[in-house]
Amino acid sequence: MEAHRWCHFACRRGLARRILGGVKRFIISTFASFFYTGYFPFAPATFASLVWLAIYLFVPGGGWLVHPIVVVCTIPVAIYFAHKAEKYWGTDASRIVIDEFVGMQVTFLAMAPSLLMGGIGFVLFRIFDILKPFPAGRAQRLHGGLGVVTDDVAAGVYGRLILLAIAYIIHR
Repeated sequence: MEAHRWCHFACRRGLARRILGGVKRFIISTFASFFYTGYFPFAPATFASLVWLAIYLFVPGGGWLVHPIVVVCTIPVAIYFAHKAEKYWGTDASRIVIDEFVGMQVTFLAMAPSLLMGGIGFVLFRIFDILKPFPAGRAQRLHGGLGVVTDDVAAGVYGRLILLAIAYIIHR
């Protein structure tokens, strides 16, 4: 009986709605900022990309991150979280780094973890993400989370193409 009274009291005061809203914001913040790497005080996108690379290279089984099915499933999830996070933090806020996660996935798509290729791919992705060559720069103009993530997917594609060419030359 006491629990019922408390619930009735809490619901009347909007407490339940505030608690659920806080949980929702926590989940969105956690994923959109790639487990708070987006809060790094300088170059949060580069830091998030480095954390992703460390997981990919050094965590046993990290190669699953670049499995094609995982990448295809991650893209819409990243778009959703980026879109929701923009409502809290503003358009393409620096804290939103889930797009770096996806861009790195695309750069290393279906590649076995390798320290050499990891370093080269990281640099290539960051260069293309910063420079945003056509059409990546235009993709960023898309609305909401779609624009946030699409330019990084494009940067990942550019990085991947150059990385594959370098891998071909090295392993000939």
